[in-house]
Amino acid sequence: MKRFLAAVCALLQAAAGLFCLSENSYVMSAAWLENEQALRVDLSLTYTNETGEKLDSVSFNVYANLFRRESALPYDNQTLEKAFPYGYAPSGIEFTGVYFNDVAARWRFKGENECFLSVDCALEPGEEGVFRFEYALLLSENRAFQGVAEDVRLTLFYPSACVYDGGFVYEPSSRAAPFLYSEPSDFELTLLLPEGFDPASGAEISFLGEENGYRTYRLTLKGASELGVTFSRRYRVYQGALPSGHVIRVLGMNAGDCKEALKEALRAGAACERFFGALDRAHTDVVFSSSALSQALPGLILLGDDAEEGASLLLGRLMAEQYFGCSVLTDPGTDPFLRYGVSCYAALLSVEEDEGEAAFRKALRETIQPALKLTVPGSLTPDSSLSRFNTVYEFDLVAVRRGAAVLHELREVMGKDEFLRALSRYYAENKGKIADIERFVAALDGERTQSLGSALVAWLMTIHEYAQQSGDIY
Repeated sequence: MKRFLAAVCALLQAAAGLFCLSENSYVMSAAWLENEQALRVDLSLTYTNETGEKLDSVSFNVYANLFRRESALPYDNQTLEKAFPYGYAPSGIEFTGVYFNDVAARWRFKGENECFLSVDCALEPGEEGVFRFEYALLLSENRAFQGVAEDVRLTLFYPSACVYDGGFVYEPSSRAAPFLYSEPSDFELTLLLPEGFDPASGAEISFLGEENGYRTYRLTLKGASELGVTFSRRYRVYQGALPSGHVIRVLGMNAGDCKEALKEALRAGAACERFFGALDRAHTDVVFSSSALSQALPGLILLGDDAEEGASLLLGRLMAEQYFGCSVLTDPGTDPFLRYGVSCYAALLSVEEDEGEAAFRKALRETIQPALKLTVPGSLTPDSSLSRFNTVYEFDLVAVRRGAAVLHELREVMGKDEFLRALSRYYAENKGKIADIERFVAALDGERTQSLGSALVAWLMTIHEYAQQSGDIY
């Protein structure tokens, strides 16, 4: 075993030297050790100090360490049982080396759950430096966002630089929704997998060759907030193309489910292209994943157990998140509505585009109206910060569905055509950037002489009042 591990380490080190990217780039080489359920990783991050201040340390997100303690798991009580049906077992990252500019660096964990890391350095404003991490990521058997079951799920599996906003932002984890806050970066991953495993990712995947029972893949993703990867021995692959040529691949174990998902993804994706234009990435992988919850990452959609009910609208929303969430970035802690509410309503608009007014009204009554009829405790509004939501259910009810209802009110005032132009403008002006509510209002206003900002705020604050009405709203 020692000889085997030494050989793997040698391969990782050789692979790490293959690439030399521009600033703010992650170059990784990783090998999956199936018997140990561990990923051996060598990561180099080329980091440019764009803070305008001298830095003596840089902070990183290490959310894989949320799995170290059961009390830190980012799941509410209902989801926890689904995410860990086999019982909880600890997992996480063990660092064997941390370096800055090829010299061993002092480092320390921050926060009680060890999910933030501070590494000492010396960086003048505008100066570039290279952080290197050698580590092993131990995975447990689960159905969480990171783990092993019928597939291997790798999301948030590497240290990522914290966003700097007058200081490094330590985005807390959430039990209600995804929480990573990260700036666009370039990624290169050389991935060694045992024979028989097939990878899926939003990255472009190239097969490099086979040696010692391992197949080597190169994954390249540019200008993205994060890199996610899954792999399995059981994938069936079905694919089609959108009018722009953007390829949709659906990977899963059930042929019928894959074909139906491909049909829906192509329908929703084509509608989004008509509304907002083509995505910059060349493909999107849609994967039937052994995870409790579905999730959209740049170029990668994971369909979890929650996709069994209402899969059509969910997949449409996840396709829209490729625009409003994976291309236009937001702070998930302060502006979750801008990702999830906007994407949900974009999915409803795609139904109207393809199936007509009657189908659209039916979708409003079935998916949005019930969320307006319920009374939600805690004075939650669609634009509440993520920290105020305690469960997936209340987040879906308020931020996602009521958020979509707020946008429908705006659309009724603006008219469909003007509203769609505003959404398209918001996407075009902010893709590859971090947007906020002010940028969203600016896109809504366009050439208007009177801002819609106050109207948007009013609906965000009062949309709950529909609960007092009887009968159909739509």
